[in-house]
Amino acid sequence: MALRNSPKNAKENARERIINSAKKLFAEQGYQKTTVVDISRQAGLSEAALYEYFQGKEDLLLTIPDLWVSELLQDLDEQLFGIQGAVNKLRKYLWWYLRRIEQAPLDAKIVYLFLKTNANFMNTEVYTNVKTLYAYLLSIFAEGSQSGELKPDLNPRLARDIFVGTMDHIVTRWLLKDMSYSLFDNLENLFELMVDAYRAHRHPAPETAPQEV
Repeated sequence: MALRNSPKNAKENARERIINSAKKLFAEQGYQKTTVVDISRQAGLSEAALYEYFQGKEDLLLTIPDLWVSELLQDLDEQLFGIQGAVNKLRKYLWWYLRRIEQAPLDAKIVYLFLKTNANFMNTEVYTNVKTLYAYLLSIFAEGSQSGELKPDLNPRLARDIFVGTMDHIVTRWLLKDMSYSLFDNLENLFELMVDAYRAHRHPAPETAPQEV
């Protein structure tokens, strides 16, 4: 049986403390204002010890959301399992995503306010995982278009971009407003407005004149 204070456990514990300290400081005082000294002090380690685990502040900025987005990917299949219909899947996706944002506001703040504006973001594993996360939406829009629930000429990529852009706006505004209200305020109304642009609108059958007896 492995000892609790084994070197491996000590290293994992130190790495986790560094990540949690960086997450807290980035979210509270911003990425630019946070220094490696601040992070190491918050974690109770020396600056030299921090560099044993991470190359620096940017390395931490890219590591923190990677862990969170990986968790989202693992959860999404389970969340969508058994749900029938494209609109129902879109509703579940939106509610689930915003719920996960609400449960991890520090991670969300780092992704939306700091990471997405970083020049190296598109070269990271996080970006690859984010694209995979949004690829589920492409599948849902394609499925709805083929089934007749959504417009037959719907462009899945454009539809995905509108959906993601709306989610990003909701989350960014919430974060910039210091999370002072619920993400779910008026969400159903907003969802219906957005999805109405995707739906296949069936024209009612023309009325027939009553036949004379």
